[in-house]
Amino acid sequence: MLVQQKQNIKGLSLIETLVVLAIIGAIAAVGFPNFTKWQIDRKVRSHSEKIATVFTLATSQVERGAYPYVRVLIQNGIRVSAHGINQEDFSNKLNNGDDIDCSAGIFSSADEIVSYELEDIKLFHLTDGGGSAGICFSKGGKYFKRTGTASTQNNINLDQKATPNFVTICYEKEKSCDAVAKSFDTEDKQPVYLVNYSRFGMIQKYKWNYSKNDWRSR
Repeated sequence: MLVQQKQNIKGLSLIETLVVLAIIGAIAAVGFPNFTKWQIDRKVRSHSEKIATVFTLATSQVERGAYPYVRVLIQNGIRVSAHGINQEDFSNKLNNGDDIDCSAGIFSSADEIVSYELEDIKLFHLTDGGGSAGICFSKGGKYFKRTGTASTQNNINLDQKATPNFVTICYEKEKSCDAVAKSFDTEDKQPVYLVNYSRFGMIQKYKWNYSKNDWRSR
């Protein structure tokens, strides 16, 4: 009886195996591009959240009085950091008549609050040519300043208001990350995120909507 049962057990034929492999291949071919785009979107969004967190930490340190003057610095498109000047040093600079100009010199002895490096991400508008961008915050916005490429970028419209205070975050292989010209890769529709900051410490986050050709608040 056992011998008879074993003889009746059949495996897949070669044709059946090929059909199964073809179906799996077709499903993979359809699903892989979507999975890849999902991975890219996740990575770009993650970095946009980190950049927003740097701005939030910088402005919150100012508002709660931990530091009277804080600078967010973006260097060569690969490093984002925030540094703060303590109250004593800041008071001495004011008493000495030093120019509160958000320059590297005034932050030479500042404390590092946070820093991290970008991975597979491009900040084209702030780092074209290997430059750097600095944004400085003070309580009430009195000494708010932008330096480097942050001070030369043009306005964009967010919620029907023009502002130059933004950081655009793109995938490294994006053709351009120019938020002003809107020259994003419309063929592949790679994800583009944006962090908007104000002199008073308000931080807002957006994502580019290709179908509506506009920024969508997150």
